[in-house]
Amino acid sequence: MAVSLFALTATAQEQQSDQSRSSAAVEEIVVTGSRIKRRDFTTPSPLTTISNEDIAFTGQPTLEETLNQMPQVLPEFGRYSNNPTFGGNPGTGGAGVDLRGFGPSRTLVLLNGRRVAPSGTGNGVDLNNIPQFLVERVEVITGGTSTVYGSDAIAGVVNFITRQDYAGFGVEAGVSVAEPGDAETYDLNLAYGHNFVSGRGNVTVFASMLERKSLLADDRAFTRVQYIDDWQGNLLEGGSTRTPEGHIIFPLTDFGSGPAGVTFNEDGTPREFIWPDDSYNFQPVNYLQIPLTRVAAGVTGHFDLTQQIEAYYEASFTRNEPVQNLAPVPADLPTAETNLDNPLLAPETRQLLADNYACDANRSCFNFRKRLLELGPRRIEKERDYTRIVAGFRGELTDDWDIDGWVTYTAAELTNTLQNDASRSRLLQGLLVDPVTNGCIDPSGGCVPLDVFGAGNLSAEGVEFIRYADFENITERTQKLASVFVTGSPVGTWAGPLDMAVGLEWRSDDTYRKADDALFTGDALGYNSSSSVDGVEEVFEAYTEAVIPLAGDRAWARYLGLEVGVRYSDYQRAGSMWTYKAGGEWQPSQGLRIRAMHQRSARAPNSSELFEEQFTQIGTMVLVDSSEDPCSASADPAGNGNAEKCILTGLPADQLGTFEAVVRYPVEYLLGGNPNLVPEEGETWTAGAVISPEALPNWTFTIDYFALDVTDTIGGINSFAICFDPLNAEDLFCENLSRDASGNVSNIADLTGNRGLLETSGIDTQIQYAADLPDFLGLGGRGAGISLNVYWTQMLTNKLQENPATQVIECAGYFGWPCDTDARAAVYPENRVTTNVHYASGPLGLHLTWRWIDGTDNAAPIGAEMFFGLPDINLAIPTVDDKHYLDLGFSYEFGDWLTARLGVNNLMDTDPPMMASAVFDNNTDAGLFDVFGRSYYLTLSAQFAPD
Repeated sequence: MAVSLFALTATAQEQQSDQSRSSAAVEEIVVTGSRIKRRDFTTPSPLTTISNEDIAFTGQPTLEETLNQMPQVLPEFGRYSNNPTFGGNPGTGGAGVDLRGFGPSRTLVLLNGRRVAPSGTGNGVDLNNIPQFLVERVEVITGGTSTVYGSDAIAGVVNFITRQDYAGFGVEAGVSVAEPGDAETYDLNLAYGHNFVSGRGNVTVFASMLERKSLLADDRAFTRVQYIDDWQGNLLEGGSTRTPEGHIIFPLTDFGSGPAGVTFNEDGTPREFIWPDDSYNFQPVNYLQIPLTRVAAGVTGHFDLTQQIEAYYEASFTRNEPVQNLAPVPADLPTAETNLDNPLLAPETRQLLADNYACDANRSCFNFRKRLLELGPRRIEKERDYTRIVAGFRGELTDDWDIDGWVTYTAAELTNTLQNDASRSRLLQGLLVDPVTNGCIDPSGGCVPLDVFGAGNLSAEGVEFIRYADFENITERTQKLASVFVTGSPVGTWAGPLDMAVGLEWRSDDTYRKADDALFTGDALGYNSSSSVDGVEEVFEAYTEAVIPLAGDRAWARYLGLEVGVRYSDYQRAGSMWTYKAGGEWQPSQGLRIRAMHQRSARAPNSSELFEEQFTQIGTMVLVDSSEDPCSASADPAGNGNAEKCILTGLPADQLGTFEAVVRYPVEYLLGGNPNLVPEEGETWTAGAVISPEALPNWTFTIDYFALDVTDTIGGINSFAICFDPLNAEDLFCENLSRDASGNVSNIADLTGNRGLLETSGIDTQIQYAADLPDFLGLGGRGAGISLNVYWTQMLTNKLQENPATQVIECAGYFGWPCDTDARAAVYPENRVTTNVHYASGPLGLHLTWRWIDGTDNAAPIGAEMFFGLPDINLAIPTVDDKHYLDLGFSYEFGDWLTARLGVNNLMDTDPPMMASAVFDNNTDAGLFDVFGRSYYLTLSAQFAPD
């Protein structure tokens, strides 16, 4: 392995090249973050590059696992995303990238500088559709770049750049496995590239296959049980209150030790529900690693049409088939009802229902939960087809101007098959049993009486009566794009030529999703309600940017220049908006370059946010106690200034001071899209320096301050929390609540809306070193080289806000609720460091990666005081400590054609930090921390040169 492999990859983007400024022979290039061709690799925006060597030594066959190790990225969906969100929503089965923890919808993904279309109804791009085997490097700019690339680039851009002149036949086969011998992944890649003899172009075809095996949470002691921090200093083995035995959660009854819920013995007799002992452990059947089968094939190439113009093309097809496994249906019936003479009732149960839950003549009503084990685990099988075609041309338009234009067609098809669910209406129907006929009181639809009290008492016929046939959700998304820009130097100045780019772009997104009817009506018990999406959004955009030199070759400025740009976007539905950038560079000396940039960015609402059909979801308003409803007499609504808000939500004025809320009450939520959304707006400030001291010729240091904020963020709205927030002086969103005759909240409209702000700031630092080593440190007397790359992000702030009328939550340095809302990450360390050390001599390469993740504090006290008025809680896990990970790999070249790469990830077998119920899934952040343990990988790469 040649020592030249150790050129500093990020430094190549950051360092000022004095020679390039004075040499016209240097080829102009395009750097991510601008369309302008540059005479060097510099940019006023901080840019990080990940080489293919760095990617290979992660030992990860999927790109998101590599990106998640970078400190600018907070993990989003990945191989661990079986059930990562509240409410029972399964993960997407895809793989996203989340810059700065702002969510994947605010990170724009490019392939060779051109936009990659999402595969679902939202903005997030599935990285499984990127041809990883051909990736030469990844360029990452954090901060708004909407002026250059358009919508979605609020948190930044990730640009995957593939090889353009692949020659010969290549094959790569890899396997990774965790130390217990599980969590296997097998990967096979093939490519053939041909450079035309005339030198006029290249064509490359490729194919790949990946098989990732499943791993259950039960296969790791750490994830086998859901642990609960009870806020009283205890860490308990917990789970769900939706149990196989059945559980009446309200009204409470008294078995002699105070009000409690009711559960049932195997014979159907009642007893007191004891929490957490009687909870159901849902973890064992959930996937810790979701299985995935992926096949892909494609062709790329370019060809000189003339001496001035080159045509290029990319075409690829990818099929991803992830599978997810969730615990059996958690039936939640806020309005369950049975007849007291139901012959299936045990006498003791009949008496308990008559004494405590009578609601009408011969009827008993209660809030009931049950885990329907008899239906088997819920299983979601997904089939994602993704086709992308690009055709374009580029070259010299005139002596002073170059042109690049392309069209892109992307078609994504997704079929979700959801299995083993039950019908709410049929379950309720089967609870009413005629004592004379022993059949259902309502026999329609082939009703079968259901014995739900006690584990295992549902008959096989009853199970099939309530079982739904498989649901099928179908999504089709087509994106068409046409883009063209010219770049050149129209005029010269006293300090050099003014470089600029001018471009036009048109984009059309046609999204259609047909949700299964049962999911739309809300009758499904095991999967959240869903609805169809059908709509088209078009945008026409025009933009320009310029690099204006102000001084050069001066004693005080080897270079001084400005970079400015503006973009106008006209959306068919979201309206028009302007984005812009302004910044510059100053190089006072050879070893110092100072840079700064201010950018305004934007994100237009996506198809799901705009066009999702509004629908109703049945749920339960769960309060810690009655006073949690600010309209309860115990909450003193008049004294706390909430009287007017209570009246706006539907509470009669004569009930103020007397009404007391029920702690668990059925609620209908109105959810769905909102055609009146306005685009998100982001502001980004960066300022920093690149330092290459003459006294340290092999070292480069970069340090950059960044500040990003987004207003009018788009997402789900919590109308109840917004209405009663003390800062909400204008009573906003109170009209979204309504109450029934009892005074309890019965309906809530929580449509997608423009929310509050997201804000983050911090400091990015990079340290890079590359040098040749003395011969005696080489292999067999051969030369040797070493490189060092340190990436350090210090997060100073990370704030979120539900609505401009509500309080701001500071999440930097915290983990868990309430900082894991708004589809964001779960952990926000103040410091993260990734360090790569690489040694090479002859055929041997050694690679060491050290990752440090700063310790964090539990965010629960913030939410406890803000939402529940509890200023002091006693946490079992108030903080978690720092975590350190070491990965070790080595490679060896056998001749000119075969390379073997072997590595150990998590060399010290570092355990993840226990966060228990502060985070939703697997007791920790499974994306940020390693839940699999020490693992190994082996990759064999063969390259056969062309004849």
